[in-house]
Amino acid sequence: MFIEIDGWMAKMRFSACHFIPDHPKCGCLHGHTYAVSVRIEGEQIGEFLIDFEKVKKIVNSICDRLDHRVLIAEKDPRLRIERKEGISIEIIESKKRYLLPSEDVTLLPTRSASAEDLCKYFTSEIASALKSSGAYNIKSIQVRVDEGIGQGAGCELEM
Repeated sequence: MFIEIDGWMAKMRFSACHFIPDHPKCGCLHGHTYAVSVRIEGEQIGEFLIDFEKVKKIVNSICDRLDHRVLIAEKDPRLRIERKEGISIEIIESKKRYLLPSEDVTLLPTRSASAEDLCKYFTSEIASALKSSGAYNIKSIQVRVDEGIGQGAGCELEM
């Protein structure tokens, strides 16, 4: 049994700015409206595998933390990040520097701010929230993070 929620249709979306260091096009600050779609597989207990509203609430709470922020990959080896009087980011190879107000930035525990790493981040956060809520009937979670309609990255986590 599985359920699916389309992030575009269910309004599980957020808008954010990011960059991919030293990439010829994506190395500049730019933004996307992202959508997060989810597929959950498992065993049905009673009427539901899992309530759609529960999943949407989890995903939207993550989206809310990222919405209208500059997303910075905290573990990106190409970056030097300092936290004083805001957040200073230096791209080591190109020497490009940004100084951003702390409240405008979300530091992600990832190696990149790519759709692929955002997808892994969402999958991990969703899995953690489901485990905390006692959803032990879940076998796997598949997540797709789109950077626009028709373009995204997906991954799967076996529970």
